[in-house]
Amino acid sequence: MSNTVAKHRSRRIDVRVTDTQDALIREAAAMAGENVTTFLLVAAEQRASELLESRRHLVMSTRAFQQFAAALDSPGASVPQLRELFAESPIPEA
Repeated sequence: MSNTVAKHRSRRIDVRVTDTQDALIREAAAMAGENVTTFLLVAAEQRASELLESRRHLVMSTRAFQQFAAALDSPGASVPQLRELFAESPIPEA
């Protein structure tokens, strides 16, 4: 069972569903031997974890990585407005 489901729940999320969705979710929760809340939390947490994990890792070919690394290693373009901004005196602290 998920860590989130086992912990004390202090927050609430309200969801509106169609009659068809309600029936489907309730039937699946019953088959899993879980109440609707637990069933939904486990499913939502699993999907959220998978999505976040897939976005945390950058996967690319060796060629793409070499191009990416070269772009990171090359000097950046000069931005005159930023050069002017950093040349100004800092704002004194109050």
